[in-house]
Amino acid sequence: MLRSKKVKDLMVPLKEYPSIKESQNLKEAFIILKKNFEEGKGYRSILVVDDKNQLRGVLSMIDLIKAVEPRFLKFTKPAGYQGLIQDDPTLSILWEDLFLEECHKVAQKPIKEVLMPIRATVTPNDSLTKAAFFLVSTDSRILPVIDDGRIIGVIRLMDIFKEITEIVLAE
Repeated sequence: MLRSKKVKDLMVPLKEYPSIKESQNLKEAFIILKKNFEEGKGYRSILVVDDKNQLRGVLSMIDLIKAVEPRFLKFTKPAGYQGLIQDDPTLSILWEDLFLEECHKVAQKPIKEVLMPIRATVTPNDSLTKAAFFLVSTDSRILPVIDDGRIIGVIRLMDIFKEITEIVLAE
């Protein structure tokens, strides 16, 4: 099953996937993702293009949340498992107020300041195993599908996971 299918068999065509211009602001990105969820599409990221519709990067829900988080609250990953970090509960009120204030302030920030660059791409005729490898090795949720130098769609981790699940659960 996985061996015989190609990226083109599972990719989401570009016209169906949300995109935004890099000159637009974060608030507009939030609006686009919210609308997609309300329509039941469930896309968790947006492709970012320039004025010539050339792919510049990707903006995920995580990227958007990180962008509005006050700088001093940024979480740094521990080197190894250190257990849960306990905070003073009274600080959460202060943090919440500052977070809400930052959300409104940063909403006007241009997307090009926070977008994630593309780390890998695939072609329509690439195997799903190659796409899976790139998704895992780059810790990405989507990969742009490029044909003849231009983006034609995306392949999502979720869709490849469904294919692998079918193999794992097959009798």
